Amino acid sequence: MDAEIAKAISSIYEEDEDVVGVVVVDSSGLCLATDGGIPEEAAGVIASIAAHSEPLLPAHPTQSADISPVVQIEAESLTITIRKTP
Repeated sequence: MDAEIAKAISSIYEEDEDVVGVVVVDSSGLCLATDGGIPEEAAGVIASIAAHSEPLLPAHPTQSADISPVVQIEAESLTITIRKTP
């Protein structure tokens, strides 16, 4: 699993050159990996934000079950993006 997580983190950096850090969290809020100086203590908050954002999507019969919201928190010098992936 560590190799899969490392590969996922690498692909995130490759997709967007502006990414400066990544945290990988499981659905329970357990921190699986961090990179770029993000503190492990943020894992629970990140999992909670992802979980609490899902009810914001309207239910639609043709909507795929793997669609989840993307949450962006904008600060003066950076944007934090939180998304849940299958």
